[in-house]
Amino acid sequence: MKHPTLLLVNPWIHDFAAFDLWARPMGLLVFATRLRKLGWNVSLLDCLDRHHPEMVTLKSRSLGRGPFHRTLIAKPSCLETIPRTYARYGVDPQIVKRDLESLPVPAAILVTSLMTYWYTGVRETVQLLREVFPKVPILLGGIYASLLPEHAKMHIRADAILPGPAEHSIAEHLQRCTGIRPEIGSDSTGLEFTPALDLLRKVTFIPLLTSRGCPLRCTYCASRTLNSNYLQRPVEDVISELQDACLKYDVLDIALYDDAFLINAERHALPILDEIAERLPGLRIHAPNGLHATRIDSRVAVAMKKAGFETIRIGLESSSDEFHSRTGKKTDLQSFFSSVTNLRDAGFSREQIGVYLLVGVPGQSSAQIEEDVEIVLTAGAYPKLAEFSPIPGTLMWGQALGNSRYPLEEEPLFHNCTLLAAAEPDVSVQFIGDLRKQISSFLHLNQDKSSSSQPELKHTCCSH
Repeated sequence: MKHPTLLLVNPWIHDFAAFDLWARPMGLLVFATRLRKLGWNVSLLDCLDRHHPEMVTLKSRSLGRGPFHRTLIAKPSCLETIPRTYARYGVDPQIVKRDLESLPVPAAILVTSLMTYWYTGVRETVQLLREVFPKVPILLGGIYASLLPEHAKMHIRADAILPGPAEHSIAEHLQRCTGIRPEIGSDSTGLEFTPALDLLRKVTFIPLLTSRGCPLRCTYCASRTLNSNYLQRPVEDVISELQDACLKYDVLDIALYDDAFLINAERHALPILDEIAERLPGLRIHAPNGLHATRIDSRVAVAMKKAGFETIRIGLESSSDEFHSRTGKKTDLQSFFSSVTNLRDAGFSREQIGVYLLVGVPGQSSAQIEEDVEIVLTAGAYPKLAEFSPIPGTLMWGQALGNSRYPLEEEPLFHNCTLLAAAEPDVSVQFIGDLRKQISSFLHLNQDKSSSSQPELKHTCCSH
């Protein structure tokens, strides 16, 4: 006999901007798989659902991406001086409320959270859940709850805060708040990887985890805080999951959610890519989280091409070797140049090789950013400027506190990357905007005529 139902909730986003770039509530979907093993029925309420039948159909881009529904809302008082509109991203609250009222009363509600500066969207979501299900216990997990558990306790009306990966403790938490014991022997000691995609209204791409965590310790990144161990899956498990999902949902696009896919490439990434090329030809693989430049040798680049990589993102962050020597030694300039050369030699175009550059880092000058952009363009890749967001618990957090004009410890809304909260005075929003225009102009005038990449094809399930 199955247990009563648990409701899993992906909350609204409140921000100046948000876009569905292969974004799915992967933590919740993977958690759902564990909960089913514990004997629970699970259902999903996705407040960001772009495919809700009661919302206006949005024009989507190819390859599984697209805009979220957007409704202008008042800016929080502390952000009133920021000259940009503020919005709720996701399904209309009245529609969400009707959806909730149509559901049977769940035994408990599990809510996830992402960016620390999106907590007001979590708060609004939990307030609505309390209104519809006043007696149902609410448990809050996710990134915000893990990085700022005390803030979450004070500002979110949840009955429990679950920081960090909670697979091993969820049975105990649920028993405590519902009185229901898990099925005997159903809980395992390993981490989950497989998402319960059947909970989604529409599957336009397959989100894939082949590993969890990252072995590196970059000072600006919270990966080690959120996942203290690095674990890779057996290759055959990855391929089997992909085969089943692609057949069931009839999609070609794969979004790689790993933080460190290319670590131990000989034993992990290369066998996976070789198996995909042989057993699943025709897929389009996207890596929005970034790949490590030091791991892209000629063999890896060729394997990526054969397997169907379409969207490549390299995490360079800065062209300065001094920056990397003091922030974790993730890469170096020579390794970056080699990685781009290997990718271009394998047949990838400039437009396919996006390179993340952090902007607004404490101590970083505008001249350094301009040099970073020039180096990436010279290498034959595409600069993707990523505004630095101060993250609590990282080794760079203290430096950000000392450099910021905002009280970062008091208000997580000031962590928003739009604010350039820890940037040097010469790195302004105007400067970044002008630089993006210059990059766009350069790329327009220097389009890669020799590109061997396939056009962005639309298919029946295609709509981030």
